[in-house]
Amino acid sequence: MVKNVFQKENLRTLKNQVMKKIGLGVVLLIILTLLAIWATKEETTNTMKGELSDFAVKDTAAIQRIVLRDESGEFVNLTRDGSEWLLNETYKARPDGIDILLSTINKMSVKAPVSQVQMNTVLKTIISSHCEVELYDQAGLIKSFYVGSPDKEHSGTYMLMKGSQRPFLIHMEGFHGFLTPRFFTNPLEWRHRGLFEYNPSQIESITLEYHGLEERNFKINSEGNQKYSVLVGKDLTSTAAIDSFMLSAYIANYKMIHYESFEETKSEAFIDSVKQSSPIFSITVVNNEGTSKTVSAFKKPIKEGYDPVGNEIEFDLDRLYLWIDSGEVVVGQYAIFDKLTKGVSFFKSR
Repeated sequence: MVKNVFQKENLRTLKNQVMKKIGLGVVLLIILTLLAIWATKEETTNTMKGELSDFAVKDTAAIQRIVLRDESGEFVNLTRDGSEWLLNETYKARPDGIDILLSTINKMSVKAPVSQVQMNTVLKTIISSHCEVELYDQAGLIKSFYVGSPDKEHSGTYMLMKGSQRPFLIHMEGFHGFLTPRFFTNPLEWRHRGLFEYNPSQIESITLEYHGLEERNFKINSEGNQKYSVLVGKDLTSTAAIDSFMLSAYIANYKMIHYESFEETKSEAFIDSVKQSSPIFSITVVNNEGTSKTVSAFKKPIKEGYDPVGNEIEFDLDRLYLWIDSGEVVVGQYAIFDKLTKGVSFFKSR
């Protein structure tokens, strides 16, 4: 009996030892698991911090050059030129496009990393359709990354740092939408659309010719000290008495006259036929450095259209073609040019 008691005591002791070891093992396993989770999160966080913070540029004033290139090879080269930006070192770039692009580069941030499940799909999508962005300061290349397509909710944009294999979903705090349209590569869309951008003090003369109504022609000449003379008529030989206040208001219109868009859908033959037709009017502005710019306006044919009362019409009632003396034909709006073609009666003395 004593032997049985001794055996039971040994079993109990052995059982307690085993349970203690199991308990310690479980605790150790939990600790190791928590450490592994923490290490993984820390690694992910560090990776995100290292790779993602590189997309944005906090000091966009340091950016001197931006190159945008799509998968087809179309590209634009934007370079800072004082307070303005140049497109492909030739044309003035759209200030609004530049402002939006720089603001996006400054404010974009990571919304989420791309999951392993989505990784291959997102990478393939970026490869097939993207805009490659290169940012330069005075010293050289700052960074380069690819802008891809939006996610399904259109709440973010997939981007990939050049040289990396890990894409991220990028967004802008406070902005609901995707960022792809802000990185466009069509040079015509980047062109500044200014036609006449003169302060009154920069204008030496303004000549307006009404083709077919030459008796309405007029020319405004600057006499200095904000004083002007006006010649009217077909040969611009008659002097007109003017209301100086109304004339100043008219001249101020030339501070910001823009066209709407380029004509990208018509053939060269069609554009040539427009140029050979009779203009509606021509405007020539000479600045105080002796440089002149002439813009001639033409009716814009339409395939099918109707006036407000339902009559069929041949020409667009809202838009017209503008032939700039540089040789380009663009599309303008009557609403913009109506304030320039009011006629001399607008500022004649009553």
